[in-house]
Amino acid sequence: MSELERLAASKAREAVLLDRSGSKSEAIKRYREVIGMLRKLMELTESPINREVYRERIEAYEKRIRELQEGRAEQEPNLDQDHQRPKNAVRDFRPPVKWDDVVDLEEAKRALKESIVYPVKRPDLFPLGWHNGILLFGPPGCGKTLLVAATANEVDAKLFVVDSASLMSKWLGESEKNLQRVFSSARSEAMQGRTVLVFIDEVDWITSYRAVEVGGEARVRAQLLSEMDGILSKFDRSLLFLIAATNKPWSLDEPFIRRFQKRIYVPPPNEQVRLMTLQHYTRRLRLASNVDLESLACQLEGYSPADIFSICLDSQATALRRVFEEGKDEVPEINQEDFLEAIKKRRPSISKETLKRYEEWNKTFGAV
Repeated sequence: MSELERLAASKAREAVLLDRSGSKSEAIKRYREVIGMLRKLMELTESPINREVYRERIEAYEKRIRELQEGRAEQEPNLDQDHQRPKNAVRDFRPPVKWDDVVDLEEAKRALKESIVYPVKRPDLFPLGWHNGILLFGPPGCGKTLLVAATANEVDAKLFVVDSASLMSKWLGESEKNLQRVFSSARSEAMQGRTVLVFIDEVDWITSYRAVEVGGEARVRAQLLSEMDGILSKFDRSLLFLIAATNKPWSLDEPFIRRFQKRIYVPPPNEQVRLMTLQHYTRRLRLASNVDLESLACQLEGYSPADIFSICLDSQATALRRVFEEGKDEVPEINQEDFLEAIKKRRPSISKETLKRYEEWNKTFGAV
């Protein structure tokens, strides 16, 4: 597959050069050869991201062939977009989240404070340096992204959010270059004395081992390992931190696991934390006297904080429906039945079997 990818890249470059030189028939021939190779790669790859990339490239080349055949190709082909920096691969985005907005998760908060907040505030107290690589793992919707945003706000850091899907959407050698650009920009910011957090969400897209993988995937993995080695050097005392999050820690390749000095489990809420979460999300709602949050918390085993927020949102929507249907002009009162109806319609997202896998992985690899 790697050789086929390289050959497709070579043929694509030839096609564009022929197109630009005015050799339409030869360009069409090369474009068709590339399309055939891309279709073969679509059949072979197990990555849905790369499959989508190949499909987009096929559509672009087919469109160019039609333009050449219909005589509408007066301008140069716009087929080299893969060599431009991706617009959405990196976002300098810091949501207004504080520690108090993250319900419970005290152990994870403590680990992040010790690894990032304290070194930023008093680097002189850390003669041996600090941990620069942190992995957050746990079920989806349990607060991993909120923890990153709260940490960034606490230390006024520049937060680079790397979208794995966008990063991998650049074809033929551009993925690893884009990743290199991300870390180069981050290092440049850190060299100017600013605290920088590079956050890679769903990092398992990049770091998971696959028996069959496209050459581009393997090169991105190698590039990330190289970048991590540069950041995680024990001689590096810059305020540049790499934080990654995953819902599938068991799929990570071992070389990546070892490079994250901190591996922090972000667990689903127990009954007490579910009650705290309900209280947090309903504090601005008008609740009826029959609402029993403790009873609701007991029924929400297996629900993540994100699920609980959705239940509160659904309950609010049900109460609002009554207001609009009855033509009232008042703040709606949400009752116990509204919550029970919302719970009935929304199933828990965390199974006991999955939870057991997280706990076992934490026992084996966890490092707080």
